[in-house]
Amino acid sequence: MSETDARRSFPSGTCLFREGDHGQEMYIIVSGRVRISRRVRDVDRVVTTLPPGEFFGELALLNERSRSGTATVVEDAELLVVGPDTFEALIYNHREVALRLIRRLARRLEDANQDITLLLYRDPGSRLAHALKRFACSHGQRRGDNVHISLGVLELALRLGLQAPEIERVLTRFRDKGLVVAFDEDHIELGDPNRLDRFLDFLYLRHDFAALVDDEP
Repeated sequence: MSETDARRSFPSGTCLFREGDHGQEMYIIVSGRVRISRRVRDVDRVVTTLPPGEFFGELALLNERSRSGTATVVEDAELLVVGPDTFEALIYNHREVALRLIRRLARRLEDANQDITLLLYRDPGSRLAHALKRFACSHGQRRGDNVHISLGVLELALRLGLQAPEIERVLTRFRDKGLVVAFDEDHIELGDPNRLDRFLDFLYLRHDFAALVDDEP
């Protein structure tokens, strides 16, 4: 293990690297949580918050480019900091590490493709409804009759190409209609998932019948 490689403790609030920095290490989260953010229109937007077991920073080692985001410790963390030599040795000598990295990169690509699909919905309500359905399936945790999604308003705004106030307005309407129970900067609590499914069915029907009306002479 090189001088770069070490298991280190970082208190909450520590900035591990900033967007645009040159990357020399990747990180594996042993305990704690790390938030990844990006600068959008001169404002820092949260991309995701990573739990124990996740790793990040590997792209800077793979393509030798600058960091694509800023990493900040948001809960006292213990991280394994891996330098380039050890990173290459892990990839060459440990098949399970290489496979996990490939799956991680494939998942990122799939997420990016699905985010692009969501952008095709012009109406913010439709876009957000489809996003909530998708995130409920991929990130949701059932809590009684509700579904907890660990995504907040800012992260949704960044991923859906909308402004945070616009997301809040739509979520407020959804809450008034019983689709959403609660929301804040860290999570969204959905009500009965069947209600969201019925709303999406309505959106599909509305689109189909609108197309029929448009086709009439």
